Amino acid sequence: MSPKTSGTTLAPPELTKKLTPAAAPQLDAATLWKEALLVYPLYAALSTQFSLEPSPYAEGENPPARPTRPVFDRHVEWMTAVDAKVLAYQIRQIPSETLNGREESLRAFIQRQMRKPEKVNSDRDKIDLLLVQYFALCAPVGLYHKPIGLDDVARVLSPVLKEADPTPLEWCAPLDEILNKIAQCRSLRDLLEHGLLEQGRMLKDAAGPMFYDPAALVAFCRFNFVLRRTFIQLLHADLGAVKGAVNALEAKGVKSADCRRAGFSAAETMVNVRQFCENWRQPFQKDYTESSVTHSFEQLLALRADLEEALSRVAASPAAPEASAKHDPKVETAGWEEMMQSSASDSFFADPEPVKPVVQAHEEEQAPVVASQATAPAAPIAAAKPAAAPAPPADPLMDADKCLEAIWEQLIAAPPSRGRSMSTVVLKDTKVLLSSWEVAAFVAEGDQEAEDLRRAVVARALVSLGTEERKRSGQQAALASALELARSEFSYFQGRVEQAKRAKNTEAAVNLGISTKRLLSFIEEAEKLQP
Repeated sequence: MSPKTSGTTLAPPELTKKLTPAAAPQLDAATLWKEALLVYPLYAALSTQFSLEPSPYAEGENPPARPTRPVFDRHVEWMTAVDAKVLAYQIRQIPSETLNGREESLRAFIQRQMRKPEKVNSDRDKIDLLLVQYFALCAPVGLYHKPIGLDDVARVLSPVLKEADPTPLEWCAPLDEILNKIAQCRSLRDLLEHGLLEQGRMLKDAAGPMFYDPAALVAFCRFNFVLRRTFIQLLHADLGAVKGAVNALEAKGVKSADCRRAGFSAAETMVNVRQFCENWRQPFQKDYTESSVTHSFEQLLALRADLEEALSRVAASPAAPEASAKHDPKVETAGWEEMMQSSASDSFFADPEPVKPVVQAHEEEQAPVVASQATAPAAPIAAAKPAAAPAPPADPLMDADKCLEAIWEQLIAAPPSRGRSMSTVVLKDTKVLLSSWEVAAFVAEGDQEAEDLRRAVVARALVSLGTEERKRSGQQAALASALELARSEFSYFQGRVEQAKRAKNTEAAVNLGISTKRLLSFIEEAEKLQP
């Protein structure tokens, strides 16, 4: 089933007049310098970490308490130059002790961004990130554990957003619809399979200048915070479920399991899996890149799917604690308040770094809250592709046509059962997972959108096959060929997603967007194996 988008308007109403930002207040030199001193640690950290602009001061030197006019002008020009280059994902990587060190510094940093008279999307992304960061830092701890209203957010934001307005806006109502669906998720797989993250981003993109309406800023800040909180809870739920599955398998006497989907071996020992769980850390705590973040979450979700699949096949003693494999999202959340205040804690769903979009790929097989519609092939397809026992092709260098044929035959021969949101096909010794909308593109008669999705799956499958061949035999040819095709297809899919957005075809934009970003994740991982 495709992500639920019907009934949700992902664009604000047409404006009868253009909404323009309020005129920037004119600050005197003394006030500007006081602000400059407050935000200097942030600008210095950004400039140093990302080599944005040379510092106006010698190493170890700090800005003077009372500058000369040349020093003042040079400092302001330096900050302006850094502002023009820095992006949201880079702010996210500033050490927490710097970004969250002083409320006054973070507040001054936000207000400086807000005063920019002409804002582009990168400015919106920075403000969007910084406001939720400010809320996470300044909100009373009690708010972390209760439903949060617009009035709560407006009250916390009032020092930084003087006109913070808790009035609900009709065109922001889809945010509540998305949050209501998010509340029903029991795993990150549910969150991703519904395309909810994509829908939130699309609403921000569609807002245009209305995003800066004080009431809209409050609404988006609330949305971001609740999403961040739920994301962390679901993350703990998935990690806890993996540990529970290990316990259940060990109780049944199982010593190893096939965990190739998660990048482990076909007979990975429970000892090694348990050690992985104990040592698992969010990747953004050390080295943030879209690829590293995505791969780590994919691996965790894939490992859960591998272990639960193994558990379902075990026919051992019924006395084994089956329930231990299940997990409550509210459990194992020790220290999650600190994660909420960490700017990196929203890295998986915050706006992406340029060129490399945030990838919402996930390698799991079933999601309990999603029911697949792709339960039977359409008649014309069934006639053209008669059911046949799937057989892996003999040629080790599978091309796109053979890959498409192999996937098609497996899905036609064994359509996914109802209630399964992910399906697995096996090409040689490699498992390839398909989302429900990707399965539908193969087994149901479709149009150009279905063809695009099939192409995305094939490109991803070929990269996966080439990667496995490279790891197994050291041969580069299959991987090099697959990467060349995948890069070309990725550029094509980016254009198709933008076309769907412009046409306000939300379902197509969300589905192909997720499949495209999954392809990017596979490309980035495969490129690490290139000489």
